[in-house]
Amino acid sequence: MSADVVPEKLSSPINIKVIGVIASIVIGFHILVNYSEESDAYIYAFSMLIPLFVSVFGFITAKQYSGTLVYSRAYVMLGIAFVLMFLAEFTYFVYEQILDLDPYPSVADVFFFVFYPMLILYLIINIKFFSPKISKSGYGIIIGTPFISTITYAYLTISDFGSFDFYYGILFVIAASFTLGLAINTAKIFKGGLIGTAWLVLVLGIILNVIGDVWYYYLEVIGEYTLGDPVNLCWYSAYLLILYSLYKHKKTL
Repeated sequence: MSADVVPEKLSSPINIKVIGVIASIVIGFHILVNYSEESDAYIYAFSMLIPLFVSVFGFITAKQYSGTLVYSRAYVMLGIAFVLMFLAEFTYFVYEQILDLDPYPSVADVFFFVFYPMLILYLIINIKFFSPKISKSGYGIIIGTPFISTITYAYLTISDFGSFDFYYGILFVIAASFTLGLAINTAKIFKGGLIGTAWLVLVLGIILNVIGDVWYYYLEVIGEYTLGDPVNLCWYSAYLLILYSLYKHKKTL
């Protein structure tokens, strides 16, 4: 493939069976870890392996489109983003299981946070190439999404307003929701195109990731997060949906 082209006709619908499989895997895994004596080991393995798979797939896709104007650079950024997510999960594991230290806050959070700038770069590369002029509605989405998410987080954690945990969590919520706003705008750009459904799946994945982040930092503020918490369902689903979106993107181009 020598140039980046967005075909006009949509011919790659979302496979509901794949979505069903993803839901079954995530729910089944959650049930397993809550009834298993080795639950922590399973959770850490799952949390590290999925981002690693996404990263590898991202780099493979980047190599496939090495001669293109945008896809190669974009997928390198995505691959790096999920390498950082893998490192974040690995560092979290080291802190809690090997060093017996509280992983929140810790060095792991540096990797968790930098994940978002890399994902943002992935989105910006696509936006600049396919739609360099952002519409008014696009700006509304990009600005409004983090605003609404931040207000929601602040409302949920208002009793801890002014605390370290409150401000620490809000940084991650802003970064995550700004990423979501860019993703929604990008999906809007590709709406009706061949890769439109791939972007829709990607946006659904990012939405679940943002919900997971807001939920997680709320739980940390009130001191109730555990490894087996249902919030993990959001992250697992998000990673698998993003992996599926990469597969669809690669298949349809």
